[in-house]
Amino acid sequence: MEVYRPIAFDYGTEDNNYTMTTILYPLMNISDYTSLRSISNVTASIPILRYDIKDPQNANSTLYDVYGIPLDADFLERYPAILPSNITVGRNLKDGDSGMVVLHEVIAGKFGVSVGDRVDLLGQSFEVVGIQRRGEYQGLTDYNVTAAFMSLKDAQRITNTSGQATKFILFADGADDVYRIRGKISELYSTNVSVQIAEALLTQASSARSNMEQQKLDIQNMMAQMQDTATMQIGLVIVAQGVIVLFIMLYTVRERTREIGTLKAMGASNSAILGQFMLEGVILSLIAGIAGIVIGIIGTSTIGHLLLPNLTQAGIKQATINITPTLALYGLSTAITLGIIGSIYPAWRAATTKPSEAMKYD
Repeated sequence: MEVYRPIAFDYGTEDNNYTMTTILYPLMNISDYTSLRSISNVTASIPILRYDIKDPQNANSTLYDVYGIPLDADFLERYPAILPSNITVGRNLKDGDSGMVVLHEVIAGKFGVSVGDRVDLLGQSFEVVGIQRRGEYQGLTDYNVTAAFMSLKDAQRITNTSGQATKFILFADGADDVYRIRGKISELYSTNVSVQIAEALLTQASSARSNMEQQKLDIQNMMAQMQDTATMQIGLVIVAQGVIVLFIMLYTVRERTREIGTLKAMGASNSAILGQFMLEGVILSLIAGIAGIVIGIIGTSTIGHLLLPNLTQAGIKQATINITPTLALYGLSTAITLGIIGSIYPAWRAATTKPSEAMKYD
């Protein structure tokens, strides 16, 4: 939003049924408006100086405007919109520039200068570092004029307006704060200032925020569905692994029935047979768990990139899948637990097999 003192108009004199209208931009003492920055949710209050340079031969005609911009690194990095747009030749203004100017192409043509040349403005020599395209407009600042852009200090010096500006550009934390800030400004300065809000930018910001919130909601729903599906799949995998271990161990007991009978005939106790088959089931599950962890570490980055939604479109950091040591330990513990559970019945069946029946098995 822009804060300035009420603009005045000079209608000049009527000549051949034509009235020349000149817009007057009252000056504001910067020190008188320091409270603008203290308003809550105002992130920046940037003074701008616009000074009309009149034609010496016609007081109703403006030759060009001087624009003074505070070339502060923090302002320029966070709010680049305060700089002139569409520099077609040369470069834009930057932090620390002094004695440098960016000219509108109409002014450059009028003075007959280009980038690298020097131009005299109000008795001061400036180096031309950039040329701006005709008829451009950017953001809150009325740059659709034939202007010479320079640092605020240089502009104040050549126009003898030290400590003064013609307006302040205010940036708010969010779109919801704009109208409240405008009301606060009216309370502080009554009718002494006018406040102009960039309605188009505010509408765009509200629309963009609404779209982003909807995208975030859609992504959250998608992630919730994926999590529910993943939980179900994990449950099925756990059940399947337990069943697989069970049938493998049952098959092992069946194939080694004669061996079991021989061991028991040689004096092996039930607990020894039980422990042997339980150990085999645990080792089998341990090997399978290690293999699963290795495959998971190799495959998660590729699979995750393909399956997970692109969250960066909604301004959210892209989600990734990482197998941490803790997660790997949990997976390995689950595999061993399933190995124990799946081996209990086969091991018990092997331990309770009678030697005489086992020796007869073919």
